[in-house]
Amino acid sequence: MAKDAYVRQLIARAKDGTIPPQEVKQIAQAVTECRAGRELYPRLYAVARAGGPAYEPLIATYLIYPEDPEVSALAVQVLTAHWRVGAKYRKQILELLGSPEWDASDDAFMAAISGAGEILHDGFDADLLRALLKLAEEGRGEYNDELMQGFAVEAIARALGASHAESMRFPEGVTRADWSQGLLRAARDRLNEAARQP
Repeated sequence: MAKDAYVRQLIARAKDGTIPPQEVKQIAQAVTECRAGRELYPRLYAVARAGGPAYEPLIATYLIYPEDPEVSALAVQVLTAHWRVGAKYRKQILELLGSPEWDASDDAFMAAISGAGEILHDGFDADLLRALLKLAEEGRGEYNDELMQGFAVEAIARALGASHAESMRFPEGVTRADWSQGLLRAARDRLNEAARQP
């Protein structure tokens, strides 16, 4: 079977849950032994999707992965949004929020913005909220700043308790600018409140 066909089939089988545990184990072994090569992303995806949280340690090793930022982004999404264990990896998420140079297409950076919102939705973390607030208010000084600032505002909405749908659209009759400013105020208030607590 041609490699491309195998990869497509592997992803399809992972999505529909037809990869047996023994095969998941073999795929994970290939990833662990660095035999996945250019097929690392689909193999890691298959392990995460078909193998579940039992493979958390393996997925977590790819959070910071300069060789392929898309793999890093996948690890962030799996750990923060799917398995809801992102708080354990806050240090790596904060590093990715710093927009590392190796992440030229912003794959890992954008996943980290969203992931930080998911972590904060589950529990308060002043450093993560501060990082999102700084991105939302100041951006990174790059050409696509407005887009990134918008993502940060949506992550803050999620952090403050909004559902996924609510975090991506503002209420009727309210401008996006007013919605964003209200969220930024609420985030600052939350940080100030936390700072006052013993």
